[in-house]
Amino acid sequence: MPPVVEAFHASELESRLNTLPSGKARKPPIQELKKDCELKELLQYNCEPEGEKGKQRVVCRPVLRLLRQCANGLTVETTAWENRYDGTLEKAKESTRAE
Repeated sequence: MPPVVEAFHASELESRLNTLPSGKARKPPIQELKKDCELKELLQYNCEPEGEKGKQRVVCRPVLRLLRQCANGLTVETTAWENRYDGTLEKAKESTRAE
């Protein structure tokens, strides 16, 4: 089973990146998340039954997640963090709709 990962607010992301779950410092440290780590998109689907009982159908809606993948192997979800700064999430949603 994977280790438990602590959840934290998006505003803490940059300060928490360079601290490992053990409390030790990440080596080498990540200086700038946007510059040092490539932006990746992950499209998932949330499916729920809709309609009257007996006539229900499953409706799936896309859920876009943004991640940053760094050269040292670190991958972190940045969906909430990205949109705070420059609208990256909105830009990614637009590109997904265009496809």
